[in-house]
Amino acid sequence: MLEDDARINDRVFFKIYLEGDLPADIMKIRNAIQEKLDEFIVYAGDKVQYEFIDPNGDEDADYNLQVQEGLYDKGRGIIPCDIEIIESGKAEIKTIWPGAVIEYKGLTVDHLQFFNKRVIFAKEDIRNLADQTINNLEYLFISAIRRVTAEDKPTVGFLQGQGELMPVQTADVRMGLMKYYLLEDVTINGQLNALDEIDALIVAAPTQRFTEKDKFVIDQFIMNGGKVLWFVDPLFVDRDSLYFTGESFGVDAGLNIEKDMLFKYGARLNQDLIIDKECAPLYVPGHPLEVVDWYFYPKLQRESHPITKNIDPIKGEYTSSVELVNNENTSITKTVLLKSSFNSRVFKGKPRVNYSIIDVEPKFNDGTQGEFPVAVLLEGNFTSAFENRISDAFTSSPDYKTRVLSDSTKMLVVSDGDIIRNEVDSVIKDGVMKYYPVPLNTDVYQVRNQNGSPKNIYGNREFVLNSIDYMMDDYSLIDVRSKTITLRMLDTERIIEEKEFWRMLNIILPIVSITLLGLTFFIIRRKRFATS
Repeated sequence: MLEDDARINDRVFFKIYLEGDLPADIMKIRNAIQEKLDEFIVYAGDKVQYEFIDPNGDEDADYNLQVQEGLYDKGRGIIPCDIEIIESGKAEIKTIWPGAVIEYKGLTVDHLQFFNKRVIFAKEDIRNLADQTINNLEYLFISAIRRVTAEDKPTVGFLQGQGELMPVQTADVRMGLMKYYLLEDVTINGQLNALDEIDALIVAAPTQRFTEKDKFVIDQFIMNGGKVLWFVDPLFVDRDSLYFTGESFGVDAGLNIEKDMLFKYGARLNQDLIIDKECAPLYVPGHPLEVVDWYFYPKLQRESHPITKNIDPIKGEYTSSVELVNNENTSITKTVLLKSSFNSRVFKGKPRVNYSIIDVEPKFNDGTQGEFPVAVLLEGNFTSAFENRISDAFTSSPDYKTRVLSDSTKMLVVSDGDIIRNEVDSVIKDGVMKYYPVPLNTDVYQVRNQNGSPKNIYGNREFVLNSIDYMMDDYSLIDVRSKTITLRMLDTERIIEEKEFWRMLNIILPIVSITLLGLTFFIIRRKRFATS
């Protein structure tokens, strides 16, 4: 909720176009929107205002069409939804606009989309859509207010130059960040001032060795209060080799940052791979089931912390363990955020990755199992990894003052670079190959439960976004992004099996009850008058 509206310097006005003759579940969303905005007004007063507008409400059809074209804005605005309505045996299509236009300081600055669904069929059950939309309203409105009222956006840098993930491979996270932060791809290349304009730095799955110069620049960035999120694979697994031959090995990635830098800051990345009974699926060529549970893809458990509160399990891929180490950084607060389940083990050394593990389930209860940390948060004053390694002349240089003790800052160390990586799909359009990201929360294999609901929904995106917000000391979205509701789903198979029984029971039971009550009343009445 808007506990502090001081950042709102002017009126935020919502023009909501979900209005008119709406089906019951859509009307439920419309009413929930009004209730939520009324709650905001209690806290923010007249700085938050709204109006409901029916885009089909004018008698002039041409004017309505003009309004709707403006709302759609060639796909950049509100996306409409077509609803099939059957009346008197005839099907008709009604178009609704489930979104809002946002004005700030008298100017149209943004838009909101309450849900994305292009078509709703007449017999389709949309109660889940309504519940999920209502559950997400607070986050949508708070994030919109924060987005349009932000004066100076901090800058988040994505490190490049060491074989990190390509922008399209982190596009899902980038799309979430760009609403609230300026984004920049940064290549250090030995330049001392390369990170001067950056507030937080993301190191996303590097595959090449860091030079000592680049390490020094990152170290001094931290010493000056910069925040770093390390998503690092200490072991490299050749997935092509596994796919084509059925076997691969985890080999040292040789990044040159684990044994000195990260260890000095308080975390050790181990040369091992976690296998976990709680795991995500993988397509295995030639296997009868095709898609199977893959023990090397652990579904990581979340510890109790604002970053991980109420988010879905985190999908890892060829994940290593990380240890908190005791060193002279006694002022560092160390918190485990993610870990494997209790039914997990580690393969050490040069672990073998082989498809045969599918058919011969490993022993997860042989005394070596446990919960192995994967992501740790470090907070406090760090000691430089280059302490006692550079000359006094350089530390006292008037051109560049080297520091060996940092200001208070934060650091995230994750021993799996794939946690931030989204899958990339492709399509040929106009003779050109186009690439687009697959959302991080999506199971690309679409494994389903018996009732048809997705078996795997991942919280990787929320984990990364929450981590950035926490590090930037902005907690306004973490709680609302992490809120959830429990949907009490009906058993679809049981409904189909018992439908006729309950239908007949609802017809017969009232008739029998009324008949019995009538007979009882008749008998009592007859006895009473017979005795008189």
